Amino acid sequence: MDCFLLKLDSNQENFVASSAQSLVESAYEDELNILGIYSEENMIGYLLYDYDKDIQGWSLSRFMIDYRYQGKGYGKEAAIKFLEYFKKNVGENKLHISIDLNNIPAQKMFKSLGFKEMKEIEYEYLGRSFKEIQMIKIFNI
Repeated sequence: MDCFLLKLDSNQENFVASSAQSLVESAYEDELNILGIYSEENMIGYLLYDYDKDIQGWSLSRFMIDYRYQGKGYGKEAAIKFLEYFKKNVGENKLHISIDLNNIPAQKMFKSLGFKEMKEIEYEYLGRSFKEIQMIKIFNI
């Protein structure tokens, strides 16, 4: 329920699928891995990662911090912890992410964590059009 109640600011709603959609998808698709992001006992966000057959690699498909907790460093801290977790537990040396072209703060944050821009893409999903920048992080293993 805590994840379901997470919200974005109204100008960010096109940046990432809702927590409700992510919870439903992860319940029915075994390859989707969803993790909560907490500050002490409070759930403040979530992320979803999976092996993407279309790109033949691992992807951080969703990354969301509730609007009430943004701008306080939680997103970057959570991303750093996830990258450590991914490297240790998944053991792959590459991780992909796609970020909405208008989500400049997320692009800057992931660039600061070592992600490199690959290319811009456009696609449709569930009747909506998206324009994103694909990025990749290569780990030293």
